[in-house]
Amino acid sequence: MTNNMIRSMTKPTLLTYLKIALVTWALAMLSGCRIWDMASFQWQNANATATWNNELGRTSVPFYKLNEHVLVDVSVNGKPGFVFVLDSGAAATVLTETAQTRLLKLPRDTPLTISGSGNGEDPVAYIVNDMQIKVGDFAIKNLSVIYAPTSAMPFDSIEETYFDGVLGADFFNCCLVEINHDQNTLVISAPTSKNINIYASETWQKLSIDVESNTPFLTTLVEDGEGEKNVKVMLDTGSTGTLSLFAGDNDFVIPDKTYETRTSGISGDTTNRVGHLNAFHLGNSQFKQLPTYFRFAGSNPQSGSHGVLGNRVMQRFNMVFDFAGETIWIQPVQQHDTLVLSDRSGLRLLPHKEGAIAKDIAPGTGAEALKIPVNSIVKSINGTPITSTNFDALTTTLKDKDVKSVSVCWLASSEQRCGQLHLVARI
Repeated sequence: MTNNMIRSMTKPTLLTYLKIALVTWALAMLSGCRIWDMASFQWQNANATATWNNELGRTSVPFYKLNEHVLVDVSVNGKPGFVFVLDSGAAATVLTETAQTRLLKLPRDTPLTISGSGNGEDPVAYIVNDMQIKVGDFAIKNLSVIYAPTSAMPFDSIEETYFDGVLGADFFNCCLVEINHDQNTLVISAPTSKNINIYASETWQKLSIDVESNTPFLTTLVEDGEGEKNVKVMLDTGSTGTLSLFAGDNDFVIPDKTYETRTSGISGDTTNRVGHLNAFHLGNSQFKQLPTYFRFAGSNPQSGSHGVLGNRVMQRFNMVFDFAGETIWIQPVQQHDTLVLSDRSGLRLLPHKEGAIAKDIAPGTGAEALKIPVNSIVKSINGTPITSTNFDALTTTLKDKDVKSVSVCWLASSEQRCGQLHLVARI
């Protein structure tokens, strides 16, 4: 294959070997009542090159969503069939341990201790060199990545690991990255003036960001019980939640009505409270009564940041990231004005190859009343079997304020049971 457009990812003056330095913050992946944390890294891939197999320096591929993640099909080392999460908050490209990645027989001779939120022991991941990751007509070659086994991920087994890897800063640093939720397409293009001018129209709003340690931050406004406050938040498409604010320094007024959640990071557990924030501003848009995670012990803010903005808010916009120009463009999607809802069930589900796995049961909720065991497999909601294609739609029902109850069937100890799950507002 002849690559018609090749772009070096680093300047010639950079060292010709991989430099790696741990950063002290964790990438928060919010989901339901819990925040999963992965470690992130700051590094330079001195020998990596970005290539397009066309003269335009632009490729467009479809994506689909699962558990609020943006997932795309990729090839690894010339082999198709891998699914990666698009993650603007990950400062490295990551391969996870799945049945698919096990076939690659990745080496484990360069270990690296990683750290995240929590108070337990830090797990070990591995550096793997000379990889190629291809998305559509775009590829990065001679890439060094992190291989994270299940022990270094927020999953208990490979049956729960529903993606093979993470497209992180290596892809955002080299390119313009457009996430179009209206069309369910990912566009990766070279940061040329021609490609940038595509977004110079009244339908797109241009915002300045700061890119620090390969990570994007936006300074904006929130409104709590004391009024408007300037905040610096990480823009994290890998976070499946709404907004997480670091509350350990009493920077924010905690809402009167909240519920407590348990947070599991790669280094242990932390504590959060979920409540409605009066308002959050993003460009010309304002989200009122936004369900927000207030994090206390175990928070690891980076670069003086106040929190993390997750995909449940950002997917209300088509977004374009330009790390090199420290710019984003946003465009409200067709469903922009629908209310951002919070959980009403007490049941926290993650995708599983056999349906969905119940990772948490909140006390005093309908899920506890049904006595659904933790780690049981939920097979169906309202009679519809749960699959990877309908997981998001079915679990959204558990947040719907107009739904009073749903029928749920689950499998525990090889025995299937069913019951009526009552839904009640928790905040």
